Amino acid sequence: AVLNAVAVISEAVASMPCYLYRVTRTNGVEARAWLADHPVDVLLNERPNDCQTPYQFKRTLMRHCLLNGNAYAVIKWGKDGQPQSLHPYPPRAVVPKRLDEHRYAYTITEPFSGRVRTYLQEEILHLRYSTDDGFLSRSPVSICRETLGLGMAQQRHGASIMRDGMMASGIVKAKEWLDSVNGKKAMDALERYKGARNAGKTPILEGGMEYEQLGMSNQDAEWLASRRFTIEDVARIFNISPIFLQEYSNSTYSNFSEASRAFHAMTMRPWLTNFEQQLKAALLLVSPSSGSRYLVEFDTTDLLRANPQDRFKSYETAIKSGVMCPNEAREREGMSPREGGEEFSQAWKQTVEVKGGVAND
Repeated sequence: AVLNAVAVISEAVASMPCYLYRVTRTNGVEARAWLADHPVDVLLNERPNDCQTPYQFKRTLMRHCLLNGNAYAVIKWGKDGQPQSLHPYPPRAVVPKRLDEHRYAYTITEPFSGRVRTYLQEEILHLRYSTDDGFLSRSPVSICRETLGLGMAQQRHGASIMRDGMMASGIVKAKEWLDSVNGKKAMDALERYKGARNAGKTPILEGGMEYEQLGMSNQDAEWLASRRFTIEDVARIFNISPIFLQEYSNSTYSNFSEASRAFHAMTMRPWLTNFEQQLKAALLLVSPSSGSRYLVEFDTTDLLRANPQDRFKSYETAIKSGVMCPNEAREREGMSPREGGEEFSQAWKQTVEVKGGVAND
């Protein structure tokens, strides 16, 4: 369940594009422009390093952070003062050290060569989960160690029963003890009803033998219930719905839709905000021109993507109200623009004028 929770969150983050914008403010109105050619945007969406795709890089950092509380990547800086590459390292290979009140250093041991090197904080992208001292973090796994230990004990108990215990679905009773010959005949007769092909067939027993089916004991039922409770505990630890851990005992279509919206608002939004702000702090050391600022933002459009009927109904409302033009809706659906599609509808303006005219009368 823990690995499933980690996979759900890390893969959701990794699948989202992360864009860099320049935000300018004029007369109290903010406007932003996508900086597609900026080195930071290229790193996050094209090639973070020579070995990984953007998806793999973001997934690696999120897995490290979820399982260890800290994720580290070395920043290679160019002569122009812009980042050129990002190289993640496993947390076990990194030894962080506080130099003074506001300065840190990271000693990293190369996993393959064994070479040891110390980096300053400007050379490290350090993603944290939850920290008490503002520097090092603890993972959800270490914070809730006892709950996860209980789940592991239950799993080992179930495995030992399946391996060594007697898990018979029924028993065959005879009025007298069977000798070796009759016992072999009885076993041969039962062998004909084994396997998936013979499932559901009624066995024919001779010699006064009776078949009695065994039900689940109360202890087994309690063990299964405790396993389900452990899954719910893991879901609480990572702040996700049990539905995303393949626990469907109480799920319906409606609460699955609500769980998906809650997953974005309650689970992903805090993680994305944390990731966005750490990327900005580590990679954008130089501020843009006066009156503007940088913004790093994940695109959550696909995470909130509704079914086609709801999407097109939303587009229709947005186009009629003048919020979107047809080409913007086509772009979201992966379609090419069409001539005249850049024009905005004036229907909303006509409605306002009609209402105003009625009011004036």
